Amino acid sequence: MPKRRARNHSAADVLAGVDQDRPFPRFPLTDEQWRKTAELSGIPEGADEARRHIERTIDRVTPAEIRKQLKAQANLAHDLYSGFSKLVDEPDAYTALTGKLDERRRSSDVIDARRLSEVLDVLWYLDWLLSAALGRVEGGKRGPKAKNIYWLVGNLDGIREQFTGKRITRSYKDDLTKRYVTYVCRIADRDIGDGTIEKAMKDRIKRRG
Repeated sequence: MPKRRARNHSAADVLAGVDQDRPFPRFPLTDEQWRKTAELSGIPEGADEARRHIERTIDRVTPAEIRKQLKAQANLAHDLYSGFSKLVDEPDAYTALTGKLDERRRSSDVIDARRLSEVLDVLWYLDWLLSAALGRVEGGKRGPKAKNIYWLVGNLDGIREQFTGKRITRSYKDDLTKRYVTYVCRIADRDIGDGTIEKAMKDRIKRRG
């Protein structure tokens, strides 16, 4: 039987694709979820870095946080555009924003008025853009996209390998690997099916050659 090669992959190699800086807050695991994840994966429960990596990874696969953030930003943009538009209609506010009015209107006042109009256009477009994006996210088909599941499974395997030296193999059905991957995938999105998870695991093996 050929000897197994030593696990000398760097963290950068193993965790290729894992986002370190996220635009949204990471998905926090409860202590019980982390305890179960550590038990199934073989990762030491005290490995806080592994926990953070997994939290960042599962945060990416679900659109829930994206919808939440888009909705919040869309509401802010709408309120800002609506409130600012009403404010500009008030003569005193308009004068304050564009400069003092007199018989000989300064060129700078004209520029200020033009910029004010451009600002309103930008706010209107931002309101429209965020609202449209929110509608597209919510209108998507139920359940996660396969490419995200493949990405998720690959990263879960990479994180586990970094901290335990274990990886998904062709005999994954004989150990805790499938239970570990399935458990974390279901935390990320309960709609992920067993068949999709198994295909993603096979794809991970295939990509490793």
